[in-house]
Amino acid sequence: MNYSNRKEKCSEKCNKVVGFTFALLAAFSWALCGLLFKYVKDAGADEVQLARSILQFIVSLPLLTYRRENIFQDDLKTNLLIIIRGAISVLGNWFFYSSIKFAPLGDAVSVTNTCITLVGLVACICLKESCSVIEALLSILTFVGLVLVARPSFLFRNMASESAENMTAGILLAFATVLCNTASIIVIRYLGSGVHFIITMLHYSWVGVVYSLALFASEGTLQIPCMDDLLLILLIAVVGILGQMLMTISLQKEKAGHVVVVQSTQIIFALILQLVFLGYSPTLTSLIGSLIIFFSSVVLTLKKIRGSNTQKEKADRD
Repeated sequence: MNYSNRKEKCSEKCNKVVGFTFALLAAFSWALCGLLFKYVKDAGADEVQLARSILQFIVSLPLLTYRRENIFQDDLKTNLLIIIRGAISVLGNWFFYSSIKFAPLGDAVSVTNTCITLVGLVACICLKESCSVIEALLSILTFVGLVLVARPSFLFRNMASESAENMTAGILLAFATVLCNTASIIVIRYLGSGVHFIITMLHYSWVGVVYSLALFASEGTLQIPCMDDLLLILLIAVVGILGQMLMTISLQKEKAGHVVVVQSTQIIFALILQLVFLGYSPTLTSLIGSLIIFFSSVVLTLKKIRGSNTQKEKADRD
């Protein structure tokens, strides 16, 4: 093996290590955002969304100027899809933080990670992508895990009425996050790699600012949070943006399928963080459901990676 081949192989291994490390840090940072939001007392998801959007706009605009990217594309349909994707992502982010107010952190994060399975089903219907029997079975298994996490009152009678109502509200909000994230990923798949991620970040930012201000104006609740909440909200915004950047870098260094597997560890991080810092131990059914969702997500992604590698090897032989 000559020097150039050894150098290329070493570079490939370094990219894999960096990709996996950054994906792991991104998963941890998103779980950390949920934990920090648990400590916010008087402010809600609206304030977090506004702070995140403003900070992300401040970060993305200089990057967009440096790369000399056009904010708007030549195609009207592409521009509309980018804006729609931004609006969907803003709603998804708002639903996620709202769900944490009602449901335990680990349960909310577990439900939102069912997005990996749901994307495959929606892509099969909308984008005509193939869907095997194993993928269908894993989807059913994910639904079983979702039921165990949600613990609906008509199946689990041992929950207090107030706890059941809060849990139901939290799970419904978390599932709304899943629907938004699924729609967002489908739009990104449809757009392809022709649109740089900084452009979508910028459109997410201004849509988030407009949405938050419109919501505050309609409800008449716009007020500056107390200093403790304000610091937490700013920290959540910074950690959230950092997580998004880490995930973007990991996708540039490693295959998307591998990154998605690592991203699923967000469930494990959330369960550990809520146990260590919040002193909340998940119920047995909730823990089993979370592990089922984690298992289904990992197996489904690994299957897709194996199928992709098989197709690539077949194409190379041909």
